[in-house]
Amino acid sequence: MKPLIVALGGRVLGIDPSTGLALWRNEMLHGGLDYVAIAVGDDCVIASASAAKVFCITRETGETLWATKTTGIGRASLIREEDKIFVCKGGLLDCFTAQGELIWSQNLRKVAKSGAALGFTDNVVQADGKSR
Repeated sequence: MKPLIVALGGRVLGIDPSTGLALWRNEMLHGGLDYVAIAVGDDCVIASASAAKVFCITRETGETLWATKTTGIGRASLIREEDKIFVCKGGLLDCFTAQGELIWSQNLRKVAKSGAALGFTDNVVQADGKSR
């Protein structure tokens, strides 16, 4: 069974679902504090806290595969769809490849600077960080 992923306090942990023991801990170096948004896949976890960074972390070992800069800072909403990663912070929406390369960025601050809900068919993240 793959690890349960827990994100809090600017960190991401892999927890053994059978024992509750921490298997690994990723400090998300210079990633920010407090709330951490995550998108969990079979092989990796995409994570972003309050700083202008997004991370790709291996699900089995907790190793950082890559980290890259986002255009926004603050509480993140993020979603992964097919081979793209979307991160919105403070009204700034970024689209990255699965390898962390920026494809495009869109300034939505004229609409709002607060939390953003992101969604595709059967894949939704609410502005409060809750998934459907």
